[in-house]
Amino acid sequence: MADYLVTYDFKVGAPSQYREFVECAEIEGLVYVYDRGDDLARLTNTTIWGVFPDKKAAKAAFERAQTSAEKNLGRKIVLEKRVITQMADVFVRSDIKKPRDARWTKSTKIETCRAHQKNDPFFAY
Repeated sequence: MADYLVTYDFKVGAPSQYREFVECAEIEGLVYVYDRGDDLARLTNTTIWGVFPDKKAAKAAFERAQTSAEKNLGRKIVLEKRVITQMADVFVRSDIKKPRDARWTKSTKIETCRAHQKNDPFFAY
């Protein structure tokens, strides 16, 4: 298993699809909160990450999230750009960062980030 970063752009639609997509992506294991070691940070807009066996699995998770968001919105979401890459030697700078909260600290970094994204008001979308 490896960490994969996904950055993407959707064609602007009304209503905005980003919040719905982020909620569906979280269910698929793709989150926007990242564990930097000393603290947790919010990734740049339209950037998510997750832990998958390979790039194909990360792509499939993204596509399932997009399909779910489309179903929930009742319309197609047009994907304009997407980059999926395995993360190595990562540097993240963010103006939205804080220490882990013990209430949402789990056994793995992805589950800790996911719990903070879902529960910590500091990281609300």
